[in-house]
Amino acid sequence: MTSYVSSGPREAFLNYRDLDIGSMSSNQSSFKNAQVYGFKYFKGNFQRLVNVKGKIDPDNFFKNEQSIPPVKYQV
Repeated sequence: MTSYVSSGPREAFLNYRDLDIGSMSSNQSSFKNAQVYGFKYFKGNFQRLVNVKGKIDPDNFFKNEQSIPPVKYQV
């Protein structure tokens, strides 16, 4: 398999929890901490997803170690 593995991986994949690139504890929800892995997983969509999460799930009911943090929606 070595010949098929990239020597310089550039991305992370959704639904594959690679905790080496970052995670949040269950009671912590910080935009700053989530940026570490958020931009690797979601690239340019991360900020948009944070805004949507703030509208749809402001209480962070749907969460996991690498979920998008809710940020209060501002008009």
